[in-house]
Amino acid sequence: MGAQERGKALYAAQCETCHKSPQAVTTFDGGLDLKTFLGELHHADTPESAASIAAYLKELEQAAQSRADETAKKRRRTKPRSEANPSQLALGRSSRANAPASTEDDPLKRTMKMLFGGANP
Repeated sequence: MGAQERGKALYAAQCETCHKSPQAVTTFDGGLDLKTFLGELHHADTPESAASIAAYLKELEQAAQSRADETAKKRRRTKPRSEANPSQLALGRSSRANAPASTEDDPLKRTMKMLFGGANP
């Protein structure tokens, strides 16, 4: 069994009763390092199990931080559509404005169609 699996198994056996999610306890700010806290002040059976649990939690914390950093990088790289290419957006609006109106949108053509029943004069 690898160190990560051992830490996960020990967490499940010793911590999960009170702390349902290991992600909820990965951040520790108690003035002591996590290994010392677990071994001396918080229910770990042995110093070795405290070290394994602490390593497991630290690895989860680092993985979560890496995911958060990657997400932040993706957000910075992705431009909002309005900033993507302003000239393209302006061109798209002007081409729609210059597009010929359909018969239903043109009041003159609607009136002609109504008066002449669709026959072209």
